Amino acid sequence: MAEHIESESFSSGTQIKQSISEVLKPTHRIKGVEFLLKGEALEGSKEFGELLVRLRKQGVKISHEFSIKLDFQGTISREKALELVGAMPSAKNGSLKVRLELGSMPAEVKP
Repeated sequence: MAEHIESESFSSGTQIKQSISEVLKPTHRIKGVEFLLKGEALEGSKEFGELLVRLRKQGVKISHEFSIKLDFQGTISREKALELVGAMPSAKNGSLKVRLELGSMPAEVKP
């Protein structure tokens, strides 16, 4: 069964990044990232769209509802996940939320 970490709702990716970084351990490996977006507009969406295009070229499966879900072929590091979360556009009159799907930790850090 997959373990998830879900953020509270905020208006910017920077706020979510700060919140998630307090919960996400350095040993966590992230298998998927889902962005949940609500509101009238997204400020900085062009840059975020360019990031998604680069990820797709790297083989990341991207789907949306208007949530945007990234399924990685393997796992990514805590630092890479925080970088993605911090790159989220800000929501105008709305909110942002992130759900991280955790993958297996390396064998050497398992209890």
